[in-house]
Amino acid sequence: MRTCGAHEFRGKSARRDGRNGGRYGRLRRRLTLAGSVLGALLCLCSLAPAALAVTADEPLAGVSNVTPAQLEAELASVNPNHIVPNISQLYVEWGYRFGIRADLAFAQMLLETNYLRYSGDVSVSQNNFAGIGATGGGVRGVAYASPELGVIGHYAHLAWYVFPDDQNDLCNTTYDPRHFGSTHRNTGHTPRELGGQWAVPGTTYGDDIARIANRILSRQLGGRVLGSFNEVTGSPADELGTDYYFTWYDSKQSDGMMGNWILVGNQGEGEARVEIAIGGVRMADPSHPENNFFTIPEGGRVTPSFPDFMSGPVKVTSVTGQPLIVSQRVLYRDSFNEVMGTPSDALSDTYEFTWYDSLPQNGMAGNWVLVSNQGSQPADVEILVGGVRRAEYSAARGNPLPPGSIVTPQFPGVMGGPVVVRSTNHQPLIASQRVLYGDSFSEVMGFPEASMGSEYYFTWYDMYRGTTMNGDWVLVANHGSQPADVDIIIGGQLRARYSAAQGNPIPPGAMVTPTFDRVMDGPVRVVSTNGQPLMASQRVLFRNSFEEVQGTLPERLATEQFFTWYDSKLVNYMRGNWILVGNMGSGPATVEIYVGVSKMHDAEHPENDFFTVPEGGRITPQFRNLMDGPVRVVCTSGQQIMVSQRVLFKEGLTR
Repeated sequence: MRTCGAHEFRGKSARRDGRNGGRYGRLRRRLTLAGSVLGALLCLCSLAPAALAVTADEPLAGVSNVTPAQLEAELASVNPNHIVPNISQLYVEWGYRFGIRADLAFAQMLLETNYLRYSGDVSVSQNNFAGIGATGGGVRGVAYASPELGVIGHYAHLAWYVFPDDQNDLCNTTYDPRHFGSTHRNTGHTPRELGGQWAVPGTTYGDDIARIANRILSRQLGGRVLGSFNEVTGSPADELGTDYYFTWYDSKQSDGMMGNWILVGNQGEGEARVEIAIGGVRMADPSHPENNFFTIPEGGRVTPSFPDFMSGPVKVTSVTGQPLIVSQRVLYRDSFNEVMGTPSDALSDTYEFTWYDSLPQNGMAGNWVLVSNQGSQPADVEILVGGVRRAEYSAARGNPLPPGSIVTPQFPGVMGGPVVVRSTNHQPLIASQRVLYGDSFSEVMGFPEASMGSEYYFTWYDMYRGTTMNGDWVLVANHGSQPADVDIIIGGQLRARYSAAQGNPIPPGAMVTPTFDRVMDGPVRVVSTNGQPLMASQRVLFRNSFEEVQGTLPERLATEQFFTWYDSKLVNYMRGNWILVGNMGSGPATVEIYVGVSKMHDAEHPENDFFTVPEGGRITPQFRNLMDGPVRVVCTSGQQIMVSQRVLFKEGLTR
């Protein structure tokens, strides 16, 4: 994205951004780029190279499915004793984060450095993998303090050629000292276009890169494909409160936690003073350690994280009374999860979940039901799975839950539903279910029994395997006293009917778990046509990651809804972030979306800073390379809307 000097290229008359002379192999085959619109975690399947050849006219921008094993195999075929043992993984990771194909960047590195043998002015100790600043005549170029910084510098310099604007915060002279001016900005979109710019004269420069890339892609892939999926529903404006709860906080890397943030947005007037207590301990503001509170400007937010800390429950309080929007964002290994806080006026003595599964043969590595007593008296609590009592805490047994305490039981070898968490002496609780599926993490908050209704909505359904969805179930439990007649409608089309007329109503206390192969549409409506109270959730397997989201009641539809955050930056491993908006009212809806203080434009109609959603229809916009919050979605034409945010994390990244 910014200028560079000339580089030496093979012969004495050739010059390029770097000076290292290159060797390369013969034209082979190419792995077809498989970046689907959704993608994601731990596909341990055996991958085989594909048969289409890379050319010098391939776009440099994109995410390649090349694996570190392929890169390392090509490097080791010429230089088996190189001294940068993790360079292949670094090129895959940072290529993903810059949105530049790692197969082409690594091929360029091999060409520039003569397979890390450095036969020109640059030496191996400089960690300079692209000859940046080595303009010939003995000029050694840039030296980087580590191999990772050298890889970042290479990608930052490529980004200057490939993109019209800075791709991320690493596109600067700190990481790429040749990152300045405008001569080469947005002028090198393919390997061929780098010739004559990165390499002068560079007549065959692009073909040389393509030739090496084909050698790379002809090698056995090995490794695995990562990616996880998360969905969270919006919080209606009239439900924002001053006190919120979560069951647990864990940022210990020893537990696999790579990050845990409490996100708090001030949606009221004036500056808010907010306290965050975890396990009864008031947390200090990391930016102002002398303060055990946080100051949030009107319309602003804080996103604190507390390293190496584990406890619960979590309570977030607006001491000055402003309404807040609160969520918890967690990175576990290579997966991402977000859960919205439970406002104090939504606390209940009884919660339900649709399902429990701890069977290892189903991929479950752990399933915990977390229960915290938020009352003033010890709580007698029972946990039932499929009608069977699996845990009991009570004064009679000598183990009631003290006020402010928490229990985290799991039940090995148990699968069934629904799950009921009940305080038999009516103390207010907070409850969630935390699941480890493979190497992914998911949390879902309990649904208050008193809020159950006969109708639920979801924004979307996807069981199209071309988007790497491996399972999508709509779980429906009948909590009424009579058999329930239930319809499941997706995108306006009836997909399942359970009724007495058909001989298959859902009995009281029973549940169904249908899935609809090759269906992708929305919104989704689950309704008991004879008025029985239901519990509904959607469970999704995306590659080898797991996610569950609770259904939304009609009374939670609103004209204005909020999220704490939006992040579509590839540098943060975010491969996709969609705001899904369904129009549940009459007539076309006019919808505005604000991220931070910015009003978003409709990409299909860039002149519009609003979106039009047909009656019964939906929109699914995303906003490229943007990170900010809070997010506000408002229907200015007055229709009730259903809103969720769907995120893909590390989709398509290989290890």
